[in-house]
Amino acid sequence: MTSTWFGLEIARRGMMLNQRALDITGHNLANAETPGYTRQEAVISPTDPYTRPDLASWVTAGQLGAGAEISGVRRVKDEYLDNNVRRCTTDSAYWESQLPVLQLAEASIAEPAADGIGDRITDFFRAWMDLNNSPQDAGVKAAVAQAGDSLASLVSYTYNQLGDVRDSIAVIDPVASAVTGGRISGQVAEVNDLLAQIHNLTGSIKKVYDVGQQPNDLLDKRDMLLEKLSQYGLVNVTFETASGKPTGGMSQFTFLGMDVKQAGTSLDLTTNGTEISLKINGGTDDGMSINLTENAFNTALGGSLLGLERARRSVEDYMLKLDDLGANMSDMIAGTGVAAGGFFTGALPDGNFAVNSALLQNPTLIDGARAGDVAALRDVQIDPPGKPYTFEQYYALLVTLVGGAVKVAGDTAGNQTAIKEQIISLRDSASGVSTEEEMTRMIQYQYAFQSSARLVTVLDGMLDIVINRLVS
Repeated sequence: MTSTWFGLEIARRGMMLNQRALDITGHNLANAETPGYTRQEAVISPTDPYTRPDLASWVTAGQLGAGAEISGVRRVKDEYLDNNVRRCTTDSAYWESQLPVLQLAEASIAEPAADGIGDRITDFFRAWMDLNNSPQDAGVKAAVAQAGDSLASLVSYTYNQLGDVRDSIAVIDPVASAVTGGRISGQVAEVNDLLAQIHNLTGSIKKVYDVGQQPNDLLDKRDMLLEKLSQYGLVNVTFETASGKPTGGMSQFTFLGMDVKQAGTSLDLTTNGTEISLKINGGTDDGMSINLTENAFNTALGGSLLGLERARRSVEDYMLKLDDLGANMSDMIAGTGVAAGGFFTGALPDGNFAVNSALLQNPTLIDGARAGDVAALRDVQIDPPGKPYTFEQYYALLVTLVGGAVKVAGDTAGNQTAIKEQIISLRDSASGVSTEEEMTRMIQYQYAFQSSARLVTVLDGMLDIVINRLVS
């Protein structure tokens, strides 16, 4: 038969269980606003029953319930939603990282504007038309030189502004074949810091699992770090299990397709002077790399690193088109023979594109008799790669490309952000802390604790009768 104290043990277990459950509820309420926190829940199960053989059960033992216990504390987690959040974070970061860069490029071009490059081109050719009407007028020649200087200055200024925008993303030293600064460099440093934190946390998590405990808060921290990492590039994670139970390790952990699960792995930027690559240092895949430039337009990989590189390539393309415009104008005007040494000299990439200094000092050197040939160039098609355009049409194409890129990045970023917020909301509804629900649980556990305590009081009274009164 059971012990006299059997009922007291059941009551004690009930009190301990509900006190522990109240502690878990308090932990949830304390972290209701903690970023990345996952609601925890007590796993309550009956304890091993008391076996009591008797005459009525000679083959199988009769059993008495021995109360309940907390067999574990589980995280209320949906791994599928976590994976979706990471994927959406990667997608939205890809477009969000491009938007401010492209907006800066758009601001540098400053079109449409009352005094932008487009209007300067128009004014420049009008000045030549005026000179064609008065080929010997020194004042009109001076106006032509000034219009050319104004155009060259604005084109050079815009080109340099775009160069600053490009360099804000990545500063490339072609001599040392190194990336020496910019947003990409800073983000790679942040990625390496996150990788180090994830590896350290994984080691701690495995130790907790090894001793048979549940590292819920550490798992939350690692999940939050993985989500942060997914902002920079595609993250794929598969967690290790043994006999169907988690071990805390990661059987697969890749970043932008590169295996980074081994502790000590870090990433470095490399360049051949024009293209940027991300290379693994340390680990079994030491030397493995991904070319960011080649993959810049690969939206399947996503992330801010590739987004920034895509923006950098776009800005370089704008600079190339502006340089193409200036070089064609310089060559075609020089071909008319309007001035010895050409009207424009230098080149935008060299930083010295300008009107021939001799003409600025003495505009009468301009051959007014050839002014009509220069003025006619306004309607002549230049021949850059692709379809031919006039100077004004080619610049309008550049303005359209920049504006279109800003619109696409803005619209897509908005859509991706809305999708991400919706999935985060779904995840939080499943894993987040509801204060109303926790308050209900608190009252439930409170009454259960009081009931167990009342049982102790009742049993104490019964034992008092047996021990102190029945015998006497």
